Amino acid sequence: MNTPVKKQIHLAAHFPGVNATTVWADPRSGSQIDFSSFEHLARTAERGLFDFFFLAEGLRLREHKGRIHDLDVVGRPESITVLNALAAVTDRLGLAATVNATFNEPYELARRLGTLDHLSGGRAAWNVVTSSDAFTGENFRRGGYLDRADRYTRAAEFVAVARELWDSWDGGGAPRPFAHSGRHFDISGEFGVRRGPQGHPVVIQAGDSDEGREFAASAADIVFTRHGTLAA
Repeated sequence: MNTPVKKQIHLAAHFPGVNATTVWADPRSGSQIDFSSFEHLARTAERGLFDFFFLAEGLRLREHKGRIHDLDVVGRPESITVLNALAAVTDRLGLAATVNATFNEPYELARRLGTLDHLSGGRAAWNVVTSSDAFTGENFRRGGYLDRADRYTRAAEFVAVARELWDSWDGGGAPRPFAHSGRHFDISGEFGVRRGPQGHPVVIQAGDSDEGREFAASAADIVFTRHGTLAA
């Protein structure tokens, strides 16, 4: 008789933000932007022994023919800022921020995520997403967009650079100079945040395209798919 194999389930709580599933008519649903709403869900998830709390990202309000979608009028706050606040009101819950690798820069983002890892005692995670949307790109100085292949090439180099930065402090707590020269990034200096409690924030990737799956296989610790979540 075969012995059943025990498997561990990891649970995540998702605060969707602005869409048809969260903007309810019932006043008990609360605000979609007040901190109390985020705190309530995070505390509830932690009491329920969930593994992490996940925030999505929206870099531009959606519109059609010049009119903002009604479901977007509340906006969506910046994920890492919210999670830094939640670090103070939770103890064990992982804190995962969705942050775009197309319209950010490695040093700045690695610093923000490293700070979250310290403030949370080693509970930071980064859901890496990309964008080929010129509509979103209008909000940024670089503007424009990247072709599908280029955005994943940039994302892979982005994650590699972030890990170089997190690793640039030695075991004694002293910074070492870093230098990176690649196709998308050419930076050097000293990283301003010492290595976090968990070394690297957990890296998550969501995407079902061929390029997204290849990127996830090479760079991610956790993969979101339409069939579920896979942990490496």
